[in-house]
Amino acid sequence: MKHKEQIIGIVVLAVVLASLGAAWQFYYKGIFEGYKADDTLRETLEKTHSQLEETFQGYTPELLVQEWQNKVQPWRNAREERSSYFNFGDWYTIDVKPDETRMLKFWYTEESNKMLMDIFKKVYEKMGTYDRFPQNIREILNVQQESDWAGHDVTIDEVMVNLNALAFGASLTDFLLDSNVAQVQQISIWPRRIPKFFSELLGLQTVGLRFSITANNLVKMLDGLRTESRYFTVDGIRITYPYIGYPSEPQLNVAMLVTQAFYRKPVDEEPQVAARGRLDSAGSARPTVTKEEPGFFGAAWVWFKRNVLVMN
Repeated sequence: MKHKEQIIGIVVLAVVLASLGAAWQFYYKGIFEGYKADDTLRETLEKTHSQLEETFQGYTPELLVQEWQNKVQPWRNAREERSSYFNFGDWYTIDVKPDETRMLKFWYTEESNKMLMDIFKKVYEKMGTYDRFPQNIREILNVQQESDWAGHDVTIDEVMVNLNALAFGASLTDFLLDSNVAQVQQISIWPRRIPKFFSELLGLQTVGLRFSITANNLVKMLDGLRTESRYFTVDGIRITYPYIGYPSEPQLNVAMLVTQAFYRKPVDEEPQVAARGRLDSAGSARPTVTKEEPGFFGAAWVWFKRNVLVMN
């Protein structure tokens, strides 16, 4: 009996010790590590604060901030002035508005079909045939059909993105027809790019083209792009002339990449927009960035980066 009580006592003691160990390992240990990290952060901030007091002793913070802003603002003003050169013009512009008395999906189907018919009507009037222009223009522009949205509750943003893509295709068609191309073999719409090389301030839209055109009209096309009032660039071009023995005006086979760009205002300089996001000037959905308010230490670090590190 005596041994039984001893065994029970030992088991109870072991359970208590195990419980205390588990509580330390899975609860208190994390809390104390958090305290330790906070204490390390406090020491770092106190040290930084002391260094700042020593470095900027005798200076008025308001005057430093004002001086820094006076240097930055002219650069921002110049950037805003030059930003007007980077836009898509009216290539994505549409003049139609949804009919509120009809279902959005049915209205979109009718409107998109009408825009496609207008594109091919212009092709036929200029070229006299449909065979000299790509027939799968909807697929090229990645424009949805009604069947693609079966069982889907279509939103106005989705409709406008697709109609803007069709408007871009119509503008591209006008550009090629006005340039007097003899035939368009291929059109390839590249995904939108926002290169870090431009500090993510420019969105680039590149189009790959293969077409046939006379030498005289090609020169006029390239000169027209060069003298445009907004940004165009030919990233690459290849010209071949397989019919050198023909006694007629040369028809060149051309493959080239043409890029446009639009200016993206930095998010931290934009006013707050609706939580659902917005459609930018390029007609594509641009998500809204929601910023959380920083705490005391976060605010101190932001102030230090903007007003001290930038000046050094």
